Amino acid sequence: MSRIRVVFSIGAMHGGGSERQLVSLLRNLDRDRFEPFLYLVYRSGPLLELIPDDVPVASFDERVSSSGLYLPGLMHRRRVSDLAQYFKEVRADVSYDRTFLMTLISAAAAQRVGIPNVSTIVTDPETGFAPVAGRFQWFKRRILHRLYNKSSRVLAVSDGARESAIRFYGIRPEKIQTLTNGVDVELLREQALIPPSDSWWGGGNQSFTDDTAVVRLVTAGRLNEQKGFHYLIHALAALKKQHPDRRFYLAILGEGSWRSRLQDLIHSLELTENVRLPGFCKNAAAWYSSANVFVLPSLIEGMPNVLLEAMALGVPVISADCPSGPRQILAGGQLGILVPPGSSAALASAISEVIRKTEDTKLRADKARQAIEQHYSIAAACRQLQGILIKVTDRH
Repeated sequence: MSRIRVVFSIGAMHGGGSERQLVSLLRNLDRDRFEPFLYLVYRSGPLLELIPDDVPVASFDERVSSSGLYLPGLMHRRRVSDLAQYFKEVRADVSYDRTFLMTLISAAAAQRVGIPNVSTIVTDPETGFAPVAGRFQWFKRRILHRLYNKSSRVLAVSDGARESAIRFYGIRPEKIQTLTNGVDVELLREQALIPPSDSWWGGGNQSFTDDTAVVRLVTAGRLNEQKGFHYLIHALAALKKQHPDRRFYLAILGEGSWRSRLQDLIHSLELTENVRLPGFCKNAAAWYSSANVFVLPSLIEGMPNVLLEAMALGVPVISADCPSGPRQILAGGQLGILVPPGSSAALASAISEVIRKTEDTKLRADKARQAIEQHYSIAAACRQLQGILIKVTDRH
């Protein structure tokens, strides 16, 4: 039996959750049944080196030279045409993409050449579309309505994202299903073996006692407004005043357009000794495992990988209860503390609770680790995706 040739596609391989999830899927895809390829718009990003050696990588920026001509929509048309050509070159059987910006290219290309396509919606579009869609949003939304409804299958990373996508894009309910992200626990544990090199952070230890003098907090994501890191920085300033007997350290892992703004806020609140922005960290798992608490202050999420990863490592977690994702992951607050989004006071209160209630914190973290192993493994997510790819290919 010949293997199914599947082209995975995404914009680039930077450090976001969608990119990390794609790496995990490529690592775990059954090579006896599938032959994977990867198509990027830009061959860039630190996660390129994690792509398995047997996966050919192609990118628009290397395949097509710039025309030097600017006309509205010209670049988009060139990208769709090149990916359609690539599908023909590798004799692709099916296309799989992540993020709506990539769907605009890959679904259009797949439908042009007549191969099935599976597209993944990775955030709640009612809140997450506008901040990243750029210009001509009404037009892009209209195109996505058509592309999603003509797709072989549409996947959403959480139940909340699925319901939002049905409303926002007008996707027929029978066309879209939930497929949650999976955690590559084996890869996480490998990464956790390399300790953070920053001496400011120190060794760390997840367990609290009543006399714990140092509290290490960690969070991760793109440095932008939607991730809500400014609320967490304000919460830390309040915690310093509320707990003068303790030393607080906060590491915010990631890169993005808000770096200088966050640095200015840290300086203005006199937190330069307490908060660091280490940038993108290949061994993020080591920062998580050496922290006392992982905090996700996001205003918008789909199915946050970083939250799943911290839980898989047994780290106590606090998350903003944003429209989709965290509530589902944390089982309504049974596996971690949920707080209202956009509230520094709520974040500070939750962190104080974790410090005070050490036994409750440990029990919740243990239950969370077990739940991730049982319900959110990358093996299970990959099996489900493989079944979907086989089904749409057979049907086609």
